[in-house]
Amino acid sequence: MVKSMTGFGMSEAEVNGVTSITEIKTVNNRYCDIKVRMPVQSLDILQRIENMIQERISRGSVNVLIKIEDGNDRISEIRLNEDLLKSYIQSLHRLKEVALVKEDINLESLLRCKEIFEFIKKEEEEGKWESIKVSLNKALDLLVQSREEEGNRLIGDILKGISSMAKTIKEIEREKTGSLKEFQDKLKERIGQLTDNITLDEGRIEMEVAFLVQKSDITEEITRLKSHISQLKRIFKTRKPIGKKLEFYTQEMGREINTIGAKSVNQSISQKVIKLKDELEKIKEQSRNIE
Repeated sequence: MVKSMTGFGMSEAEVNGVTSITEIKTVNNRYCDIKVRMPVQSLDILQRIENMIQERISRGSVNVLIKIEDGNDRISEIRLNEDLLKSYIQSLHRLKEVALVKEDINLESLLRCKEIFEFIKKEEEEGKWESIKVSLNKALDLLVQSREEEGNRLIGDILKGISSMAKTIKEIEREKTGSLKEFQDKLKERIGQLTDNITLDEGRIEMEVAFLVQKSDITEEITRLKSHISQLKRIFKTRKPIGKKLEFYTQEMGREINTIGAKSVNQSISQKVIKLKDELEKIKEQSRNIE
């Protein structure tokens, strides 16, 4: 299933008295860039959240907002931040020197610096994770669903563009043979006008004309362009992310179209090349949002 990189999902869950609300938004990005905002200060829980997201999303900028409602304020452990305590003591000694204060530094003055203590709530954090896991999973389900719906719409637009391009390519293919013959005749006529009353080797002229006509032949470019279109239609049927492949094939198609335009010796074909470029640009714009 082709997915867009744009999507939204939000869900709420209550587990063992802990209520969590998870909101996920995704937009375009070449990579999977995850940003999480939550009230839980836990690298372990953050890693679990990122792992769950990466299992479901391969590309896109992912913004996650988690809110938690919990009446449990029990503290299971208190840790002393020794580095911060040492820094406070050094600062207090320096303060005494600068302010010329003679009062001793005692335990009471240090206890006012509450930041030196870390209040750990292990059981509470694990309970919060159980709630977050449920709401996150539901939000991811909704997010993936919205990305698939948007992806289907984008693919529909892209397929319309591809069909239009295929039709234009057929028109160019029909015109190219007559165009080359017309170019060859005009080239011979022009050479004749420029070499009037001058004796030239007819065989040599024919050879040079044939060479110039061959350089203007766009058969190979048309063949490759049709092959790229076939490849695009094929990858749309896969369930794997196709964004990078889509980018590659549209770039290759652009090269072939530019070459056809450079070789074109017919005004009608030149106009159709402009049409192909316009259609391809629309496809590229839609493709930038495909995962």
